[in-house]
Amino acid sequence: MSTAQTSSPTRKSPLCKRTLDELPFSLVELDPTQVVKGILVGDGFMAEAVTPVGQMREICPNCDGEPLQLVLRHEHVIRAHLFCVKCTRCYDAIYLDGNSALLVAGQSID
Repeated sequence: MSTAQTSSPTRKSPLCKRTLDELPFSLVELDPTQVVKGILVGDGFMAEAVTPVGQMREICPNCDGEPLQLVLRHEHVIRAHLFCVKCTRCYDAIYLDGNSALLVAGQSID
C-alpha cells in the first residue's frame, strides 16, 4: 500500500507549535489524582515520575511557549494525557463533540 503526500504552500509545518486559537480541540486541565497514581501531600500531589513519549505541537496554556508532552498509560499512569514539565499540569484534548483526542474508539491510547 502506498500513500501519496501532497504539500500546500499555505500549510504550516507539522513541527511548529500551535496556539490555542488554532487547535481543533480544547485543552482541559485534569485532576492529577485521576491521571497518575499518587498521594496528596500538604498543598500538592506526590507521584512517581512519568515518562513522556514525545513532545507535542500544543503548548501549555499556563506557561509561555512550553510544549506539552504526551504521556501514555503505563505502570502508575492511569490514563493518557498531555503533561507540562514546567508547571506539572495535566491536560486532555477534547474535541468539540466532547470526545477526547487521546482516546481511540473509547479506549485510552497505550
